[in-house]
Order: sequence, then C-alpha cells, then structure tokens
Amino acid sequence: MRLLETAPSTESLADMTPGEFVGLLRDELSKPGTGMQDHPIVLEMEDGTLTTERQILLCEQFYLHISRMLPWIGAIYVNCPHEDVRTTLVKNLAEECMGIETNTKAHPELLLEWGAALGGDIGKMRRAKQLPAGRRLTEYFEFMGLCREWFVPLSAIGIGLESFVPDTFTRIVAAQKKNYGMSEEDLIFWTMHILADAEHGDEGIELVSEYATEPHQRDAVYHCTMETGRLFYDMWNICRLPATH
Repeated sequence: MRLLETAPSTESLADMTPGEFVGLLRDELSKPGTGMQDHPIVLEMEDGTLTTERQILLCEQFYLHISRMLPWIGAIYVNCPHEDVRTTLVKNLAEECMGIETNTKAHPELLLEWGAALGGDIGKMRRAKQLPAGRRLTEYFEFMGLCREWFVPLSAIGIGLESFVPDTFTRIVAAQKKNYGMSEEDLIFWTMHILADAEHGDEGIELVSEYATEPHQRDAVYHCTMETGRLFYDMWNICRLPATH
C-alpha cells in the first residue's frame, strides 16, 4: 500500500502527542511513492544504473525548483509573528541565497556545479524550462506560503523533507563517489545539507508542539506535509522518465 487509504481524522491527529504525530508523518513518508526515502533515483545511483544524462536532468529541474521556491520563504517570514522565528528564517535565507554562514555560494549555484561536474552546461540548465512535476511542487510552496499559517509550510519542509536529508544525501554522496567519480568539491551541495539538516534535529516536533495546537492546525500540517512529500517524489522522478528536450 502506497499511503494510508483514508487520512486520520482531525480528532485523532489532535489527540496525538507531538512525537506521535511527527512519527506518523515520517512513517507515511517512508512508504513507496512519496518523499525521498528510498526514492528510485537513490537506488539507481547506488547500483550505478542512473545515467549521467538523467542526473543532469535531475540537477536542472531540482535547481529550477529550489531557486524559485526561496522567495516563498520570505512570505513565511512576513506572516510569522514571532521575532525569534523570523530571525532564524532570515539567517536561513542568507545562507541559501548567498552562502553566508558556510562561506560558500548560493545553494542553487552549488547544485549547478554538481551538474557541471557531470558534464552539464550551467547556462543551459539555468535557461531550461521547468517541467510540470517540478512546477507543481514550486507552486505548492507558493500556495502554502500565502494561504496557510506560517508554521504549516515550515513543518512540511522540516518534517516532510529535511528530516530525511541526512540519511538520503549521505547515500547519494557515497554513490556519486563510488559510481560516478565525483569529488568532495563536486558534491558540496549534498554534503553541506547533511550537516545542516542533521543539526535541525527535532525542530518538526517543536513546531508542532508550540504552534500546531488546535485540531484544524494539526490537520493542515498533516495534509500539507503529505502533499509536499508526494510532489517532491514526483519532481525527483522526472529524471527516470524519457527526456523531453
């Protein structure tokens, strides 16, 4: 079974402890067809069957998504009433957009450098058309940033994506070195996120505990996190489909 056939009721979600709630989401997002856990592209990288052409397509579409979703973090900042959270968001954006804390580059640029190491053309990747699966994910970030309480998209990102990054990206780095001859320098985008997202720890539980306190808020976090996982899976799955350009 890919996912729960019927989503838990609002009342049952509200009755869970924050740890139980986040655990349920992580369990569901670990199933086939959603999120990044054991995504087919990771498995194909690990057995060396994912072609460099497909990886360049992945890099291109992943770049187009992350470069276009960052402005919606700004929307979360505007909608957040808590100064400490806003400060954290500003720091995160400064790192994502300029590499301030790590003294590197904007994270989308680091991703393009991996694509270039695979043989891709950076200029061509920048100018590429965002394919429908990637566009749906990017536009869902826009929807959450503008139409849901500020902590909902942060929970969807933290629980649905970032909590899986340390394990998944560690496997990608190992596969890239073993099967594709990538160096540490080529893989900075991946390695820096292993460390950064490992440090986030239980932020998802903290967000749920402190801010998703009403039943309708739990319900929104659940459904938006699940949809984020499904859309992310589909976006990464682009590189397994026939190339369109």
